Amino acid sequence: MSFAYMTYARDRKSYGFGQRPENIHSLAQQFASPADDYKPHAWWHWLGSNFSKEGMTKDLQAMKDAGIGGVVVFNAPSWLDPSKNPWQHQTYRSVTYWDALKHALAEAKRLNMTVGIHNSPGWSTTGGPWISPEDGMQAVTYGKTSLKGGRQVKITLANPRENTESAQYFKDVALIAVPANKEFSAGDMLDISEYMDAGGTLDWHVPEGDWTVYRTGHYPTFTRSHPTPEDVAEYSLEVDKMNRDATVRHWNNVLNPFIDRFENHIGTTFRYIWIDSYEAGDQNWSPGFRSDFIRMKGYDPVMQLVMADMRGDSILSKHHGLRYPENAAHETALFLRDWSDVINRLFLNCWQTGKEMVNRAGFTLCWEPYCSWGGGPFDMNEGVAIADVPVTEFWVHSGDVLGDKTIAKVAAASEKRIVGAEAFTGMEATCRFTETPHMLKRPADMGYSFGVNLYFLHSWAHNPFDDKYQPGFNFAHYGTHFSRNQTWFEPGKAFFTYLARCQMLLQQGSLVSGIGETLHRSTPEAEIFFVRNTGDAREMTVEFPVAGRIPELWDAYSGLIKSAGRWKQSGETTSVTLTMERDASVFVIFPAQKTAYTKLPETKVVKETPVDISGEWTVYFKPKTDEEPFQKKFAELVDFSRQDDAAVKYFSGTAIYEKTVRINAADLSANRAVTVDLGTLYDIAEVEVNGKKAGVLWCPPYRTDITSLLKPGNNVLRIHITNTWINRLIGDEQYPEDFEWTDRNQGLRAMTGLPEWFVKNQPRPVKERRTFIPWYYFDKNSALYPAGLLGPVKLSKQEVTATITD
Repeated sequence: MSFAYMTYARDRKSYGFGQRPENIHSLAQQFASPADDYKPHAWWHWLGSNFSKEGMTKDLQAMKDAGIGGVVVFNAPSWLDPSKNPWQHQTYRSVTYWDALKHALAEAKRLNMTVGIHNSPGWSTTGGPWISPEDGMQAVTYGKTSLKGGRQVKITLANPRENTESAQYFKDVALIAVPANKEFSAGDMLDISEYMDAGGTLDWHVPEGDWTVYRTGHYPTFTRSHPTPEDVAEYSLEVDKMNRDATVRHWNNVLNPFIDRFENHIGTTFRYIWIDSYEAGDQNWSPGFRSDFIRMKGYDPVMQLVMADMRGDSILSKHHGLRYPENAAHETALFLRDWSDVINRLFLNCWQTGKEMVNRAGFTLCWEPYCSWGGGPFDMNEGVAIADVPVTEFWVHSGDVLGDKTIAKVAAASEKRIVGAEAFTGMEATCRFTETPHMLKRPADMGYSFGVNLYFLHSWAHNPFDDKYQPGFNFAHYGTHFSRNQTWFEPGKAFFTYLARCQMLLQQGSLVSGIGETLHRSTPEAEIFFVRNTGDAREMTVEFPVAGRIPELWDAYSGLIKSAGRWKQSGETTSVTLTMERDASVFVIFPAQKTAYTKLPETKVVKETPVDISGEWTVYFKPKTDEEPFQKKFAELVDFSRQDDAAVKYFSGTAIYEKTVRINAADLSANRAVTVDLGTLYDIAEVEVNGKKAGVLWCPPYRTDITSLLKPGNNVLRIHITNTWINRLIGDEQYPEDFEWTDRNQGLRAMTGLPEWFVKNQPRPVKERRTFIPWYYFDKNSALYPAGLLGPVKLSKQEVTATITD
């Protein structure tokens, strides 16, 4: 069925994300394990024709298990030779493609997950193989011909786009004659369009004098959607962003196939249509631009374009946009200002049209309404108001930099409660399987502190192959490597839980302020503040604009809620003293009413006694690849990467350290605690005592309280340490290659295509190679990364007391 026969979707105030618990008690009940709606989502890149139902089921199940709430499908290229993959028939929007998407939606429904999809193939911006050159982005140009007057002429004027791919699509706008060699005004200019036929032949009696004839028209820029699956890369064009009719045709082509095939999923499982950040380049014209300009500004832009040229102001850029000459005449500068404003208005009108069509079809529009390289042809603030869910972005290598720091404030002014972010995008300089939850926490907290409250992880590349091929596909050299094949996938679930806890609280109420290190949201039930420490470990006193309420500390890292022990009220403010480790964060919450849920007291250590646990460790090695597990004994803690044994030196996976420790009964009495501090480790830890889990430690200091798991006498302490893929990848480089490489693929070493033995599922020629990855960051001489538990591991007996309020 066509969307044209559908009514507008139901009230979208929540936009399908998050819930609003009725009171602070329901928030507390969910804090340890937030509902699915608050969980982060993932960008799910399908790479060319390399997709499989089996892989989709595994990916989605892994995401569900990890704490991912939904996915956004992006159809991207593989950047490999498509003739060398096993599924060459699986082209974009083919029968097998639709069948695969049907399967993905059914699996997502089974798992209570949601699915979105980018409107166009690739990530930028709005377009597809259904866009004709006539409906593509347009730019204006002109050609000039000098004529002597006082005679009849019949000449064929040159096509201004002659010898270009756009020549056959050039459309005349107007033919303007200007008297040469004298001062002139618009009144001296003649529109002689009626004297030129469709083939460009001018048949005109030229008045006395010298004349310059301007043949003005527009042409398609042939800007292509990018980067798209290989089978549509050459003819997937960007739609005209200022032409409403073309925009409607584009969105019909996007939405109608979804409605026809998946109507039963739309609005429930299948919820979101995505528009990524604007990377489609410039356009400065469209078929109706002249009349639109006259309607908005009251004068003819063609005449002003010609006059600008006659003044010597060159205002058309070679990239199909506008130039702003430094020494342009005042009249030219005013014209350019008006031209830019009309472009902005027409862009926004078409974005609004698209949004309305998306909503009418039953979807929510998630949109990054800004230009990736800054500036851009339309106003971001107005774009935020159009989007159902406005979205920004941040990159792992960019430090404390959000795509736009004001977007949450602008969204709040437009009554948008949810603000998304394309989160943890990266390049090979920082994302070479070097990413760990610890590395990701700082940028995560940065985004939250500016008001973002829903993350879309960049990127979870679809892995269609058997799990024996690990790490498997990655999204070229872009993004953090989230995957079911990540070494730290299992313990990393704690990181995703942290994100969900933060997002649950940050989606409540309305944004009051976000100033980088402290964010404030207000609800009828509570005042919510998110505080982060970007410096070294310290004690800090923070003043909050709240009075008459008792502060609580909600720790999203541990899931624990504590009473604030050190706080003072003075006038209309309350100051709270916090002990903050480096890169730590905490929610300081001021409930409106007295609360009845359990809150731990904030405690202070009054005496601490170390417990000697030096000596031998038994270490059980569980490689992430299909190698056999093995065990070794170490007289002391060592860096695996510095060992001579290749199995240890190039180890990637989880190493389990075991030792027995003795605890006295007196150490477990009231007001006593026993903690373990793991010291230095690479890269994430899980502590286990007597077979019971004590939690995952993914951020320093790697320290936790294990009192409740201990017993008098002997106790078995097991410490699971997981490192990254790096050392195993470098280890494989010590052996001959059993595939062909190219270094021409985006400047990074990559396979030319999937090797024949892989496609035919034959035994691997070089059996010593254990990993499989199409894009490579290392060679045999690359430096290994530290790995394992380096310690020192310290067990401490503590005498504690509840902190007394100041």
